[in-house]
Amino acid sequence: MDKNLLTALGALTGLVSMAGMIRLVDGAGLASTFSWIFLLLAMVPWVVYVGWRARHGKLGRTGALAVLVIDTVGFVSVWLFTIGPVIALAASLAAFVIIWVHDWPERRERGEDVFVRIEDLSEAPERVS
Repeated sequence: MDKNLLTALGALTGLVSMAGMIRLVDGAGLASTFSWIFLLLAMVPWVVYVGWRARHGKLGRTGALAVLVIDTVGFVSVWLFTIGPVIALAASLAAFVIIWVHDWPERRERGEDVFVRIEDLSEAPERVS
């Protein structure tokens, strides 16, 4: 997939959580200058981090589509429902988990399995000179 598209998808995931936080702060009647500064200091780095994580991951078409659908559900619900901000935060977390799982490193090759008997463990190891 195109890395710029993945970055935008990650940023969208972060923006869904930012929209949820904005609606929570605004709905609680706490929209002061301090709360806006705190919200932006917390959420802008989150948007950047999720975008960076998506860019460097190995998200395929189906994973990207799943993230896009989850983000869309979260973004629509944040504006339509009373519980929408909570749904948006949960949707953003679910989308981030998909991005995060696809950024895990590849599994290393395993060597041949060796079975050891209990008796072999209690014996002194052989010295190699």
